[in-house]
Amino acid sequence: MRCWRLAILALLFGCLPLACGPVPEPASDQPVEVAVLFFNDIHGHLLPFNVKLPDGTRGEVGGIARLASLIRGIASDNHRRGGKTVTLIAGDILQGTPMSTVFKGKPDVEIFNAIAVDAMTVGNHEFDFGLDNFLELKKLARFPFLSANVVWKESGEPLCDGAVSIPLAPDLHLTVIGVTTTELLTTTKPSNVERIAVKDPVPIVKDLYGKHGPKGPVILLSHSKADTDEEIARAVPGLTAIIGGHDQILLNPRKLVGPVPVFQAFEKGRFLGVLRLLVARSAKTALLTDWVYLPVTPDLTEDPEVAERVESYRARLDSQFKEVVGTCETYLDGERGRIRYEETNLGNFVTDIMREYTNAEIALLNAGSLRASLDEGPITLEAIFNVMPYENELCRVEVTGEELLRILARGMSGSREDEDGGFLHVSGLTLRVRDGKVRDVLVGGAGVDPARTYTVAITDFMASGGDGYDILKAKPAVKTGSPLRDLIVDTIRSRKTVSAKTEGRIVRD
Repeated sequence: MRCWRLAILALLFGCLPLACGPVPEPASDQPVEVAVLFFNDIHGHLLPFNVKLPDGTRGEVGGIARLASLIRGIASDNHRRGGKTVTLIAGDILQGTPMSTVFKGKPDVEIFNAIAVDAMTVGNHEFDFGLDNFLELKKLARFPFLSANVVWKESGEPLCDGAVSIPLAPDLHLTVIGVTTTELLTTTKPSNVERIAVKDPVPIVKDLYGKHGPKGPVILLSHSKADTDEEIARAVPGLTAIIGGHDQILLNPRKLVGPVPVFQAFEKGRFLGVLRLLVARSAKTALLTDWVYLPVTPDLTEDPEVAERVESYRARLDSQFKEVVGTCETYLDGERGRIRYEETNLGNFVTDIMREYTNAEIALLNAGSLRASLDEGPITLEAIFNVMPYENELCRVEVTGEELLRILARGMSGSREDEDGGFLHVSGLTLRVRDGKVRDVLVGGAGVDPARTYTVAITDFMASGGDGYDILKAKPAVKTGSPLRDLIVDTIRSRKTVSAKTEGRIVRD
């Protein structure tokens, strides 16, 4: 694998031993070589982590020190040959690991400062620790947070810069425009974003392109759904490329929407995306000559400065995160591609805890609350924080049967490709989905009475209307005072050994 990766780097970037001496200055009419490096949806994964590999085994991937080593190696070689390097992040640096939960993104931004990131577009999860924390991170960053379509609700003024122009040569710039998903207002706690609004990005990008296009090539750095990126590409066909996030997919091969190539580098720092451009000085246009996704795997050397910084934060994590609280007899499946579309044993395990603790008839949990799987074997607090990084408080509400059916219809409305964080895991009921419609809903084995009132356990995120559950906002929620994550820990501690299975609670015909 190492030889393969070095061969790719040598082919694309001429990776030879660094020579001493001054960097050659290209002739005034010579095209400028630009390497655009990018990643997205790192979600606090600064340390390497294990995943299920295609062969069914578990293996280590990622690690920001390895990613930094790739970035610095490419940038150094590009500089030696007189080229330029631009490093971009397509949003969602926060939320998903104990380190992110405890330090609220500070180590991430400090490391991105160290590796000279040029710009980051704002993701929806940047607000998960509150607006004030977001503004502190923005102040800490030595690179711009971009979002052309997120504005202050009261004034209508942009919350961040909409674009940044990066000099390539005299009178020649690469402009990066940033946009954020319109799902922002429903995918974090409403109280985190009550002072801001999100506008339609399409006309805004079109306007910014008109202003910046004459300076040189323009890249859209987007944290939006794929269909939004495609709509922008059709409206602004002069874009050099769209680098996306939010969907957490590996667009390999790249997607072409008219003449605009669209890229996305999966998630959690598992890949570094690389675009190679030749930018004509006189015409101020760019030619995409090469692109590749470089996997971040254990055979890569770690950047020592970044590794030391990560280790300093890791050492500060309370030793309690390494505490073993119980044992898992079965693999509890929280993989994104399944947990956001179908019943899984992890979803059943957590919703059963919710229902048991509140003595409710039903428990409902949005799939976006569950961010990782639990492996067989010893369960540490750290592993539970990875599964549920959010500090969601358990609540109890009452809904009519008619309202329950509407809530379930919302929960089952997405396709597998949507990877809908609002998909619902359930306890205390069963249902069938046929032709996109919810049917045959049974609560405690009996059909739903539209006029009857049912008690339902949910989280405060759902109670505040998160993930599009506006119907729950009007319902008086009785808060338990107990974070759901703490109840999961207590359950595992008390049982000592846990397991779960799928039971046909959700059947898709």
